[in-house]
Amino acid sequence: MLRIAVIISLSVSLLFGEITGRDIMEKVNAHPAPKSKMSTIKLTIISVKRGKEKTRVREIVRYQKFYSGGKFKSKSLIRFLKPPDVRGIGFLNWNYRNGKNEQWLYLPALGRVKRIAGRARSGSFMGTDFTYEDLGNRNLDNDTYSLVGEDSLSGIPCYVVEAKPKNKKSIYSKRIAWVEKNNWLIKKIEFYDRKGKLLKILNIPQHEKRGSYWQVPKMTMENVQTGHKTIMEISAVKFDTGLKDEYFTERFLMRTD
Repeated sequence: MLRIAVIISLSVSLLFGEITGRDIMEKVNAHPAPKSKMSTIKLTIISVKRGKEKTRVREIVRYQKFYSGGKFKSKSLIRFLKPPDVRGIGFLNWNYRNGKNEQWLYLPALGRVKRIAGRARSGSFMGTDFTYEDLGNRNLDNDTYSLVGEDSLSGIPCYVVEAKPKNKKSIYSKRIAWVEKNNWLIKKIEFYDRKGKLLKILNIPQHEKRGSYWQVPKMTMENVQTGHKTIMEISAVKFDTGLKDEYFTERFLMRTD
């Protein structure tokens, strides 16, 4: 009944032209999600030092499971495949419906699982421009939203929505998202540090629809303060493969086969 009430309220807002930032983000979150998803991801990490560009490439496999009810919203597990020096490293994330996240990192060289919590979530995930906080899917209620304008990206009309975290423990003072008007898809996000300065920009140039589900084939996260950049390319995507809960445990995280 709550979902129906939200949809009716949103429809009324759209009808009378009173759409809010919260309305827009609810539309973004309303896209159908599969029960599970598997994908292969290529990470290209680019840094510049003394005028020279250095590139590192890593390949991972990601398992995801989405829940329609209960205390969990989603669970995900990432396992590094290449190169040999990172092979077997794993990352597990539990995203609760109340906005809480639990995260664990497995390092084969140490033979143990490390819990990621507190200040550690502000750190870089395996040398990329994504932090552990970025990898923990945010609940809508974690932020307050304001519609701050409209813009066009590559000719695509967008709403511009500002999101400010309610929890002061976040490493960001705010995020600003560009949301495509026609399909309610996020095209770009600016991340601002605690001093209010622009820190990073996430660009999502393209979306693809496969059946009922939207898919992002490529995205780029760039740190504008350091010039560091990470390109994420997603391929070999499989939906609704029947992943079991046992895939998303510390025991499975430690598997290297």
